[in-house]
Amino acid sequence: MVFRPGENEYAIDFSIDLTARDAEVVFEDTKEGMFAIRVAHWLRENETGQYLSSSGGRTEENVWGRRARWVRLEGEKDGKTIGIAVFNHPASVNYPTYWHARGYGLFAANPLGQFVFDESRRQTNPQPFELTLQPGQTAHFGFRLLVYEGPRTRKQLEQRFDTFAE
Repeated sequence: MVFRPGENEYAIDFSIDLTARDAEVVFEDTKEGMFAIRVAHWLRENETGQYLSSSGGRTEENVWGRRARWVRLEGEKDGKTIGIAVFNHPASVNYPTYWHARGYGLFAANPLGQFVFDESRRQTNPQPFELTLQPGQTAHFGFRLLVYEGPRTRKQLEQRFDTFAE
């Protein structure tokens, strides 16, 4: 983890490398997992929060189970706009990731849930994604968690993503 303070924001970069040591390791397709946080009650979608994805989706209905480079959740607390954005690094497995973003406060990036998300959204011919690592092989997952005060436009978040992606 690398911590990055900024003006009215801070970021934490997560670099996760999973390596199979002595035997084959299989990560099956599942909606559960990879990189997740729970948000404060006031930031939930049924309170003040609103999701926005890099592909333009707003609300849980238009973000959940879809791929995007980043997703943000922004809301109001004590008269201030507060937001959380999660960026998925392009060097990550199965990029861009799927999002398990729920109105009740679950905010997760999940590159391992391809089939379950596509099937749940009734996509034609959903394909499973099983990540198989042979002994010595490594899978990389990179994420940036950005917490900020003050509203952020889609353009501002795209610029932050571009910096992270370099």
